Amino acid sequence: MILLGAALFLPSFWGIAHSRLLAWLIALTYYLVAARDIPAGAAVFFGQGTQNGWLLLIGASLLLSLPYALLWRRNPAIWRFAVILVLVSVPPIGIVGWTNPLTAAGVLLPGWGWFGLGATFVAVCLASRFPLLAILWFMVSMVTPLSVKAPPPHWAAVNTSYLMASGSTSGLTAAQRQQSLVDQLMRRNERVLILPETIVGQWSDASLFLWDELARRAEGRGQTILFGAELPTQKGYKNAAVRLTSAGGDPVYQQLMPVPVSMWRPWSDQSALPAWFAPQSVEIDGRRSAFLICYEQLLFWPPLVAMSTDPDVLIGMSNDWWARGGDIPAIQVSALKAWASLFDKSLIYAVNR
Repeated sequence: MILLGAALFLPSFWGIAHSRLLAWLIALTYYLVAARDIPAGAAVFFGQGTQNGWLLLIGASLLLSLPYALLWRRNPAIWRFAVILVLVSVPPIGIVGWTNPLTAAGVLLPGWGWFGLGATFVAVCLASRFPLLAILWFMVSMVTPLSVKAPPPHWAAVNTSYLMASGSTSGLTAAQRQQSLVDQLMRRNERVLILPETIVGQWSDASLFLWDELARRAEGRGQTILFGAELPTQKGYKNAAVRLTSAGGDPVYQQLMPVPVSMWRPWSDQSALPAWFAPQSVEIDGRRSAFLICYEQLLFWPPLVAMSTDPDVLIGMSNDWWARGGDIPAIQVSALKAWASLFDKSLIYAVNR
């Protein structure tokens, strides 16, 4: 949570910069440092060197820092930073808009919902004109208790630890992993079980054969099992949350924004397909539930789409096997807690590490 509060200093440093170059360097440094684990993570994910990760990190940071340079003036105006926040928060730039300062709204004003988000927007913009305000906002974030509602009774996250890569595991490896998961879940009695992102791999008719006994058992006991899976289509695949049924897998959520380059590749017919701004929620065990899958947890606009459905429960799914030992999983959890705190929602999240 300290990192969320520290992000509030970005507008202050930008506001006191005495040149356009310095203003740009401040923003560039902020985004480079915030996503510093990407090169190492990309090397693990792709099984190659760190060059792909450095290209993604530098390219995204250059894109995110560009509005800070273009809109800087010697006499800072509040409206200019407001425009910057909008530009880096929503697509197209917002596609890589990680570590947005506005995520701190959940730390500054827990439980205030949309009004709290608007108030934080104003507060952050004011700090660009009155730099000392950032110190006040940071102190408030440090002393404000972050209260996150526990998951509903008899709900449980099933965290796992498998080495895998989205879209790259062999059929045999995926089948062995699925059989291991089925064996684990057969021993669980909670009413709702949440599994991590893409933990099943590609869902197919063969998958249903492996899961059939568990599906019939869960249905007979009124148990709900939700897992992450890749659903193949003619144009690529959907990175989805799926509810297990005796008739097969029932997709209940499609990821709004897959990770650029590693998953979302518009030039390829093997790309994960984004759902963009489609509001999606589903009733689970009598509670309206919204989802944030992995990369979406780092962005600003997917949580807003999720909260627009006014859910009772926020469900996070991640597959962070490639980021072991780095800060990205902790940043994801902090962001999930901040959004759940801001909108006063129950939170449950499952992670594969």
